Amino acid sequence: MDLKETLQQIVFDAGADAFGVAELETAAAAIHKAYGDTFDGYTRAVSFAVHLPRRVVDEVLDHPSHTYLAYYDIANSLLNRIGLIVNNRLEREGFLSFPIPASQRTGENKEGGIFSHRMAAQMAGLGWIGKNCSLISPQNGPRLRLGTVLTDAPLEPDSPIENRCGDCTQCRDICPAGAILGKAFDCNDALSQRFDFKKCDAYLSETRQTFGKRICGRCIAVCPYGRKKHAKEGQ
Repeated sequence: MDLKETLQQIVFDAGADAFGVAELETAAAAIHKAYGDTFDGYTRAVSFAVHLPRRVVDEVLDHPSHTYLAYYDIANSLLNRIGLIVNNRLEREGFLSFPIPASQRTGENKEGGIFSHRMAAQMAGLGWIGKNCSLISPQNGPRLRLGTVLTDAPLEPDSPIENRCGDCTQCRDICPAGAILGKAFDCNDALSQRFDFKKCDAYLSETRQTFGKRICGRCIAVCPYGRKKHAKEGQ
C-alpha cells in the first residue's frame, strides 16, 4: 500500500465520506497571490469530505434549524480531527504538512478562510463549484463539509470533474437575500461576480436577531444533486 492509499484508508476509517488529492503546482501563482508566501512549497492538497444528514439539511428549506447547526459543528469537529491525524502521519513520513481548520474565517469582513477548501476539493475531483459557490459532489450535492491538509508529499493527484450545474438556477431563485447571482463558476472570475457577500451577511445578521444564530442554508438544501425524494412529498 503506497502513501496515498494509506492516507485514504486513514481518512475513511476516521469517518470521512470522500477523499482525493489535488495537484497545486499549476495553481501556485494564484495561491501566492491570494495568501502570500504562507503556503509556498506545498505541492499537494489532501482533500476529504463529511456528508451532512440529508433530512436534517432539508429542514432549512422551510425554517432555521438548531439540528442543522448542531451537525454543522459536529462535522467541523470531525474534519479537524481527521486533518490532525493526516497531518501527523505525513510528518512522521518526513513531509511538510499543514492542516487547514474546517471553519476559520479571516479578513476584516470574515469573508474567507486561511485557504480555500472548495478550490482544493474541486481540484481533487470531489465535485465542482456550483452557482451557490459551494462544492457540489455527484453523490451528496453540497450537503457536506470539507477538510484540507496541504503537503509536499509526492502523492498521485486526482483529476477534476466537469461542472454539471447546466441551466439550473434553483439556488439563485431560493436565496432570500438575493446574494446568489446565478453565474457559473469560472476560476478567472472574482467571487463578487457570482456572489454578493454583503447581501448574504446582512440577511444572516437579521436571522441572528430573530433566531439567535446566523443561519440559512437554503441554497444547499434545494440543490437537486444528492437530494432524495421522500414519500410524504408524494414523489
